[in-house]
Amino acid sequence: MSNPDSQDIDLQEEAGAKFHRGSALSIFGSDRREDLTALIFALLIALYVYVTN
Repeated sequence: MSNPDSQDIDLQEEAGAKFHRGSALSIFGSDRREDLTALIFALLIALYVYVTN
């Protein structure tokens, strides 16, 4: 019923090791952009907490 390769949609190989990149449903074009966005949000939240306390 299910495609046996469906689990390998985000499988990548680097230096002979296979690993899962993450969710294939990401709205970001790259992992770097996703990480940078998360960092900016975390800094904004930290700044908000610092300023309001």
